[in-house]
Amino acid sequence: MYGLVALGYHVTWATSRTLNFSQGHVVMVGAVVAYAVHVAAGWPLVIALGVTVIASAAFGLVVERVAVRPFFRTGSPVWLLSTIALGIIVENVAMLTFGKDARAFPSTLALKPVFVLGAGVYPQELLLPVVGVALMGATQLFYHRTFYGRQLKAVAWDSEAAGLMGIDVPRAVAVAYALSAVLAGVAGVLLAPLLNVSPTMGTLIGLKAFAVAIIGGLGSAAGIVVAGFLYGLVEALVAGYVSTGAREIVGFAVVIAMLVVRPWGLGGARPARRV
Repeated sequence: MYGLVALGYHVTWATSRTLNFSQGHVVMVGAVVAYAVHVAAGWPLVIALGVTVIASAAFGLVVERVAVRPFFRTGSPVWLLSTIALGIIVENVAMLTFGKDARAFPSTLALKPVFVLGAGVYPQELLLPVVGVALMGATQLFYHRTFYGRQLKAVAWDSEAAGLMGIDVPRAVAVAYALSAVLAGVAGVLLAPLLNVSPTMGTLIGLKAFAVAIIGGLGSAAGIVVAGFLYGLVEALVAGYVSTGAREIVGFAVVIAMLVVRPWGLGGARPARRV
């Protein structure tokens, strides 16, 4: 799930060289919408998932239109703060409407564990990597095997030249933000039965996903996938053999070490040095 949410950072970076720092809040939006539709309203889970995808995409479009586009056109980095501010606003709106307390998201896949190599694992936990890898693969196929995906990459390479070739640059960036938000929203639905649903559930996930994106390399989807797996593995080992309190300490220390040793990430290309 870290890799899936981090892939959203890659999608917006690969298209517009901007990042949505409210990505973690989209995880919360996905979980809250799914809870409202499936648990509170009693609609089938499939319909709830469809509504969640639409709501997440809409949120991504709002972020791009309100917090990114006005500054993207002028080359200003103010989107760093505006996306964070929009995420904080959404979190507080969720607190006012949903409440501060965490709520359980019932799932038959999170009731009885199955044993894999002697370890008890919920089927919901086994579902996470399967769906996550499938979505990551579908995203890469879209970018590398479809005509519109190649247009998005062209915008990232040179937005001015892409515009001269007839590509609608603002729409391409908006699509990238919508896709990024959908990935995070689906992650929120998958995590809801394991973490419970609350307005603050996505904040730390978003930070860790950004850490994964840095470790893997913002420009490398494959590096992000590997980094997400490794980051989760390190957290599990630290929590199991040291303490849960040391989990974040070690995780973010790895990020600092990566920035010192290999700032372009595991899968990133070393930038050329001009002399």
